[in-house]
Amino acid sequence: MFNFTPEEKKVILFLLIIAFCGIILNNLAKLNCHIKKLFCPQVSLAKLDLNNISLEELIKTRCLSLKTSQRIIAYRLQHGNFSSLEGLKEVKGIGEQRYDKLKELFFVE
Repeated sequence: MFNFTPEEKKVILFLLIIAFCGIILNNLAKLNCHIKKLFCPQVSLAKLDLNNISLEELIKTRCLSLKTSQRIIAYRLQHGNFSSLEGLKEVKGIGEQRYDKLKELFFVE
């Protein structure tokens, strides 16, 4: 069906390998981006008071996106101060894994 010369076969094989490597690198970049969002480096050694923290300070923690930070502030305004850190689980976007990371950064008086 296809009568390729040996040189043409080598070029086609080379292009397929390049395309395959591009697909792998693209997926790794997406995976790395996803992991980076989940990874939560500790900003400082001192824990932050969840009931007194501002939106700007929440965003700086790098654990929370802008949207999740806004949801925490909105939840706090709607329901009053958090009585315990467990209250974070009731905020949309904070599951068990994210809560485990956040409880290392915040405290509630």
